[in-house]
Amino acid sequence: MDRHPNDLTTDEEIDEAIEQAKLIADEPRIVDAAYRPEPGLEFLMLKLSDGRRMLIPREELSELKDATPEQAADLQIGPHGVDVWWPQLDDGLYLPDFLEYRWGKEPRRVAA
Repeated sequence: MDRHPNDLTTDEEIDEAIEQAKLIADEPRIVDAAYRPEPGLEFLMLKLSDGRRMLIPREELSELKDATPEQAADLQIGPHGVDVWWPQLDDGLYLPDFLEYRWGKEPRRVAA
């Protein structure tokens, strides 16, 4: 829908945005991220708001397929904590999709 810049957001649009926000309120967020270019073992390290820590080998990140280690290390956590962005690559990883693809909706339990 095209709008004039002076048009106000409708109550219906605000209500819809609030409902959408409720759907993701309990989803994990990225609280820390770093890329480690260790010789023979390059990986992305993510710390999530639910306490999980993830080590993702470079080979599993298509976003980094053609990246140099320096480009891969230049990353940013998105403003809402749901993505990692590599500005030099103009590419990123969206956490909800990654978790769904990798493990489904439920976090995996570690065997004792």
